[in-house]
Amino acid sequence: MKDLRQKLLDVGFDLISEQGFAGIGLTKILNEANATKGSFYHHFKSKEDFGTTLLTDYFEDHLETLESFLLDTDKSPQGRIKAYFDYWCTEKLTDEYQIKCLVVKLSGEISGTSNQMQKALNEGAEKVILRMSHFFEHGIKEGDFNIDNGYETARTIYGLWLGSTLLAAMQKDRSLLESAMKETIKLTQ
Repeated sequence: MKDLRQKLLDVGFDLISEQGFAGIGLTKILNEANATKGSFYHHFKSKEDFGTTLLTDYFEDHLETLESFLLDTDKSPQGRIKAYFDYWCTEKLTDEYQIKCLVVKLSGEISGTSNQMQKALNEGAEKVILRMSHFFEHGIKEGDFNIDNGYETARTIYGLWLGSTLLAAMQKDRSLLESAMKETIKLTQ
């Protein structure tokens, strides 16, 4: 049963990455996952619950990935940030300009709503910002960064990358990610 739950989430991620949350019907997810409505509702209370679970799982994976880069002591602190965003460039936007970052993909669609997906999106983003903030604050104490405020820097950089990824996809122009990298490097001197 757990394998079917994960299959539904994996299929949902792929479909939502292509068509958005509102643009994808439950039937499409079920057909692609070769599942029944009964099995779907065994794992999820509703489509919104499914979306919330998808976001929560996405952020957990994202935070594990971020953590692996931030803890890589083979690189300087600035090198870790650069390596993480190099990874972002290849994993969050495909060569065909398909957005693979659920935060970028769903932000415009669900932001401003009062549903549980909005809450999961906000909480997940805040966890990413806080993790980067702790990294910067530690680096400030160690003399690795010349940053006034680790939280504001983390928030600015995360917002920069979310926006740059969206704009790069819209304009089919990866140079926007290169510009985001240059700004990130400047901000983390």
